[in-house]
Amino acid sequence: MASKAKAIFGNHPYTDRAKDKPIYIDNSNIGNFIYPDFGLDYSDLNDMYVSTSDITVCSMEIGPGGFFNPPDYHPGDEAYFVLEGTITQFNPETGATIEVKKDEALLIPKGTLHSAYNFGDEKVKVLAVIAPKIVEDQLFPTDTNGLKKIFNYDKKKLLHQTDAWDIPQWYGSVDQLGTWPVEGELLREKKVIYHITEDKKLKVINGDTRPILMKYAVSNDFMDLGEYFVPAGGVVTRHSELIEHPAESFLFGMDGEMTVYLSETRETYILKHYEGLFLPPNTKYQLVNYGSTVARALFAVAR
Repeated sequence: MASKAKAIFGNHPYTDRAKDKPIYIDNSNIGNFIYPDFGLDYSDLNDMYVSTSDITVCSMEIGPGGFFNPPDYHPGDEAYFVLEGTITQFNPETGATIEVKKDEALLIPKGTLHSAYNFGDEKVKVLAVIAPKIVEDQLFPTDTNGLKKIFNYDKKKLLHQTDAWDIPQWYGSVDQLGTWPVEGELLREKKVIYHITEDKKLKVINGDTRPILMKYAVSNDFMDLGEYFVPAGGVVTRHSELIEHPAESFLFGMDGEMTVYLSETRETYILKHYEGLFLPPNTKYQLVNYGSTVARALFAVAR
């Protein structure tokens, strides 16, 4: 599918009707775009899964030695979940540089400039979730050229200094849903990119008689991003209790055989690796594992 970035921002998959029914996203309706698309030397390849006025989900690929330039920013928060490789994330305003490995996550506050590099020997692939909007009125992406705070930067021209950001990380509970890993307004005030390693994910048990494990990388006032883990069956088929979100959501196939059953319409979807399912608000679903190993899927939910 040939497509331009701006054409699919806010309206993907292409549809003339409201996105009021589930849409399965595979190679037939993924939108491909390059960022930036005016110079290929410093660009990355993107697969757009879904983009509405409330949430955008896409993947980004950077080859070994590659990076994108100019830096990017959004009118909403952006969260990365690393699918392959190790990405090096850079904030050109503060000079902060973070290495994020496979299965780790990153939270980039609204309006914060960022660039991504691949200093490794394998391709980097990242799932990116942006809420509420991916672009608004910025001259995307040409208005972010400027001085960067890199080694031997000109301190006379770049006077901004970054204070240490000492916010303790702790093991939370469901009480912290909506404020994880830090309260949203504070995150955006500081404009600090937050690294969510495996031990900093918020673990939640979902269900009493049919429990599954959820690991939240992000849960704030803009979005939720995390993982579902449904164990393999024993005496009976393992499945979750009913799950429902009041806003738009997206499920992304990762490991194992994850089946999604929509209880009201009795529709069944099998989430394949790196394929997704868009769900409109208030869709009731259950996750089912008919396989012999743990099934894992990512979830992204607008708030």
